[in-house]
Amino acid sequence: MIDLPRDLEIELALSALPERLQEDSTIYLLDPAKGYVLHREGKNGFATFVARTSIRFYSAAWPYSYPADQLIPMAFDSVGIEHHMRPWFAIAKMRAEGISAKDAKTRLQRDFRDGFYKAPVKGGLSYMLAPIHRAYMAPEASDEMITVSMPHYMPYAPYVTPAQLGNDTPMNGGPFVLNHGGRDSGPHGYMMFMLPMPRADGLRSKYAPLLERLCGLHDNWCLAKEE
Repeated sequence: MIDLPRDLEIELALSALPERLQEDSTIYLLDPAKGYVLHREGKNGFATFVARTSIRFYSAAWPYSYPADQLIPMAFDSVGIEHHMRPWFAIAKMRAEGISAKDAKTRLQRDFRDGFYKAPVKGGLSYMLAPIHRAYMAPEASDEMITVSMPHYMPYAPYVTPAQLGNDTPMNGGPFVLNHGGRDSGPHGYMMFMLPMPRADGLRSKYAPLLERLCGLHDNWCLAKEE
């Protein structure tokens, strides 16, 4: 796994949240030998971290291997902490313990299939407002990853399908369903809303020094330059 300096990891994690929620949020940092560990206890009910191992492959057919350069800054409210955050922390712990990627995938599949991870009983949302993500482009189809700037936020939408919503891609405009590798959203599904362009551009400008540092660490952490 490509090393991410601690100060940069903290800044990147906080960038997932709106500025008004950053100061009092809980922060988790990744210990490669243990998984996620508490860095700061917050007061506002939100927790944030940078995922280095995605769970969005778990129902896909392609063979899974642990990524070296994945970056997914994400934050959850109290509902998401209780439900949606758990499998992300679980796979990080499995990776730290030396469990193979194949076995980690099998365990996630089993735990979702058997109802260990349940749908929330009330609404809430996850913030992913960071100016950069490196994630799977279409995990239901392949393990191809892309580096993009797509600040967005996601109300929870368990078991909602693209057909019900009438939209399956952000390029069509409006919200769409985000899943974990299959066509249905499952118990931890989301409805994804893109941040309006002026606000997204403002975030990219605000975090320009962070983006420059990331790009200096690894080519895959560089955003494509506009023509």
